[in-house]
Amino acid sequence: MISIQNASKTYKNGTHALSNISLEIKEGEFVYIVGPTGSGKSTLIKLLDGEEVPDSGLVMVAGTNVGKLRHSKVPLYRRNIGVVFQNYRLLPRKTAFENVAYAMEVVDTPKDQLRKRVREVLKLVDVADKSNSFPDQLSGGQQQRVAIARAIANKPKILIADEPTGNLDPKKSDEIIRLLEKINKEEGTTILIVTHDSTIVKHHPKRMIALDSGHIVADLAKGGSIG
Repeated sequence: MISIQNASKTYKNGTHALSNISLEIKEGEFVYIVGPTGSGKSTLIKLLDGEEVPDSGLVMVAGTNVGKLRHSKVPLYRRNIGVVFQNYRLLPRKTAFENVAYAMEVVDTPKDQLRKRVREVLKLVDVADKSNSFPDQLSGGQQQRVAIARAIANKPKILIADEPTGNLDPKKSDEIIRLLEKINKEEGTTILIVTHDSTIVKHHPKRMIALDSGHIVADLAKGGSIG
């Protein structure tokens, strides 16, 4: 599903964000990406979603050479990838239903198919009863669930969750990881979680890839630990 071979990225200010990294992630895997601030986690995400291209090396995602994508093809490519952010990024003047529906409207999904899928994903993330609520009427955990529903509405092959529990208390964090596990199992979606939260990594062990100063310093199977 994801194949990165000897990829490097240096920004114009001289920052060596990634240095000659290689990794393989199979379809249906659930993987944590961990590391301190400045380790290269954000750049890795940008390479995967087509926001950045590597200076050298190969980045293949779902059969697409991301580094060779023409700018006009990036939106179509991104239909393969759902992204969930720490701060939810819901549209404040749209209900939960409308927020999820919007992700499908922009790719011209037929109305009947759209309504069915929105109801389906809101039920999957356990906020079906909040479909008519606006973001400011929802708790942080509920907003994150709606954001996840929106990210998987178009059935992406890969879901990238960037610090999805960063604004949540431990109980809600645990619920969100369990939800992502459910999506991984029921939808078959490949899940990548970028996180600083060592507690969820410990309580929900999965494969863990650790970055530091632009290098992969560990790639551990489920339950492995660094140091």
